[in-house]
Amino acid sequence: MISKATKRNWDRLNVSDNHSKLTTRANKINSKKRILPLEYFSNIKNLAVIETLLNEIKLYDGDIFNAMYTIVINYFNTLGLMHKTNVQCFLLEYSNHTLNPQLLSFPLPMDESDLLGLLYQSLHLEGDKNKQGLYYTPANTAKQLNKTLDFSLGQNFLDPCCGSGSFLINTSAHPTQLYGIDCDPIAVMLCKANLIMHFKDIDFTPNVYCADFLAQHAPLTSMSFDYVSTNPPWGAVARNTYSSLGSGESFALFLYKSLEVLKDGGVLNFLLPESILNVKAHTHLRQKLLQQYSITNIQLFSNFFTGVTTKTVALTVLNKKTKDDISIFDGKKQFKVSPSMYIKTANYTFSFIETTDKEILDKLYKKGQFYLSNSTWALGIVTGNNAEKLLDTPSKETEPIYTGKEICAFKLLRPQKHIIYDRSQLQQVAKEEIYRAKEKLVYKFISKKLVFAYDGNGQLFLNSANILIPNIPHMSIQTVLLFLNSELFQFAYMKQFGEIKILKGNLNDLPFPHLTPKEDEAFTAIAKKIIDGCINSLSVAQKMIFDYYALSSKQINHIEEFLCNG
Repeated sequence: MISKATKRNWDRLNVSDNHSKLTTRANKINSKKRILPLEYFSNIKNLAVIETLLNEIKLYDGDIFNAMYTIVINYFNTLGLMHKTNVQCFLLEYSNHTLNPQLLSFPLPMDESDLLGLLYQSLHLEGDKNKQGLYYTPANTAKQLNKTLDFSLGQNFLDPCCGSGSFLINTSAHPTQLYGIDCDPIAVMLCKANLIMHFKDIDFTPNVYCADFLAQHAPLTSMSFDYVSTNPPWGAVARNTYSSLGSGESFALFLYKSLEVLKDGGVLNFLLPESILNVKAHTHLRQKLLQQYSITNIQLFSNFFTGVTTKTVALTVLNKKTKDDISIFDGKKQFKVSPSMYIKTANYTFSFIETTDKEILDKLYKKGQFYLSNSTWALGIVTGNNAEKLLDTPSKETEPIYTGKEICAFKLLRPQKHIIYDRSQLQQVAKEEIYRAKEKLVYKFISKKLVFAYDGNGQLFLNSANILIPNIPHMSIQTVLLFLNSELFQFAYMKQFGEIKILKGNLNDLPFPHLTPKEDEAFTAIAKKIIDGCINSLSVAQKMIFDYYALSSKQINHIEEFLCNG
């Protein structure tokens, strides 16, 4: 339940396993909470009857397979399909399962696009959902991603982790053109049932297989497909099959292997976490997509899955190299970006740069000559046990320690915690001379925006804060602070990286100009005023930086509007 590194640190510090911590809301992989997938409802008015049905299922001795099988038969009966040949084959395949009389006669809501998938997801604890990737794609999204696919010439379609079949049943294809595979036997049963019910006027055998698509010689992997669409599991335990490629995360592995079975000219649609666009671990995957394929569309969704804070991205890839721009859909905004813009970045990072964005960034980088790569960096203290080692009340033995919560732009708030600073009893510490440096900058690690503060008193910081002692020629530490906290640098960072963590590698890509001594003196003076609490100087400082880069009023308004909405 914990990593080997964490176990070694706990052993060194004589920390016992704390299973209560590992099952809290923050540790989602072991969370015992149940969350209804509200986004999956076709009619939210069915919420009460769904909850009643779920309670009936839970009374069924926890046997989810037999419970879901009974509901499938209930559904078949309600639709009058029991006489059909493929239903009889289905019954024969699952003849070893038993029926529950109460569930068999329960009145089902018939206006849900995938009642089976809705129930199955709802029966799982949040931790199980995270481990298994049980976040199925709502019908309207699956339809949207599939709407341009043409099946008129017999084109075939694959969902390599099909779940209950949302992508399969939301196409315009004939059922014999559809193929699905999933390693969850219950999901496979539900997918077959959904296909039979969706195409109730056609007698066919669903092409759905219970297997791991990532395994060697898995069913369907010897075929090639015109279309591959899916929402793969995110962050599930990586398989060994493709572990040498990139991050080894499950969604990346599914994407790699799906590209292998995609026909020339074929189309791939994947729902992915936003990290695919910018996290360094996926550099190889982005490079492959940009150099060997054509990305036609990228669409961003916010708050897509109930209980999941990670943003969702819909990625459409054509297995054919073209020179066409990529269409970006971000809320109500739609614009195009040349793939060459992403190929030029250090890690093939996908950032959504419009024309005005590019004009602003060009001005920033044109003046840029220096970077933070030669600076001194350090992490805050890792105690190994915050509950025990962080104290609310100071004493003669303690000294204050700041957390990320006390870091504001330019200055620190009053510390709320204190610590007995015995380095031998702490899990991880940086060099003493860094903590006690005469001057240093500290910044929030978990943040969308850059938040840097000045410390001239050799203070201690927890690991929710990182430390930077900048080394930029011709710039004082106060001037560096001013630039990092400026609206221009905020804009540049968020536009190019867009992560919820402030990473050293990304900060190293921000360009600093070559200032004259007079310019540095002016910036330093205004920064010191702000550090000393002169709030009125903030607007003056922003104007100084905008003027230095010769930004137009239109460009300044564009920056301010973006930061306001971001």
